[in-house]
Amino acid sequence: MARISKPPEVRRQEILDTAMELFAEKGYEDTSMADIARRMGVVQGLCYRYFDSKRVLFREAMEQYVRECCAAGLPIIHDRSRTIRQRLDDMAALTLETEQNARYHAFYHRPENQSIHEELNWRAYLTPHVAEELEDACQRGELRLEHPALAASYLLHGQIGLLGEHAVPLEERVALLRRYAGRILEPEY
Repeated sequence: MARISKPPEVRRQEILDTAMELFAEKGYEDTSMADIARRMGVVQGLCYRYFDSKRVLFREAMEQYVRECCAAGLPIIHDRSRTIRQRLDDMAALTLETEQNARYHAFYHRPENQSIHEELNWRAYLTPHVAEELEDACQRGELRLEHPALAASYLLHGQIGLLGEHAVPLEERVALLRRYAGRILEPEY
């Protein structure tokens, strides 16, 4: 087999994509670095050149998944031509769409992958964005919050918990999310 040289960022992404395909097909525990290399048609050492372990590879894949899921929401949350409430309401609607259409949604939401799903770090990724916009809304007089960053953290932590409660239909959970966020962000006068 002829050796094919690719730029490092392309090869790294190829390894991530192949790994997630296999994790989704076989599960995390039943996928090895050898399986990933075999699927790619490369030697196993190449995978280890980019990722020290399967766990490191999987963590990077999870971070990529979070970034992909959040990508459509960032322009919405940062659209200062609209009120913060409108933007957060649209983020909730987008959550419904993203939750149902994310590339590896089925993998992360399998009952046996609940602990993996809980490791997805949505809050760390989104909190600075939401905090920035709550702070701006406070500075413009749209909101009155003592600690916008804490409010952002609280909103996002609550959202994740609410969205993870699968006993209630998703549309109903998103409606609750909107209602609760609206109450938290009511001006204090």
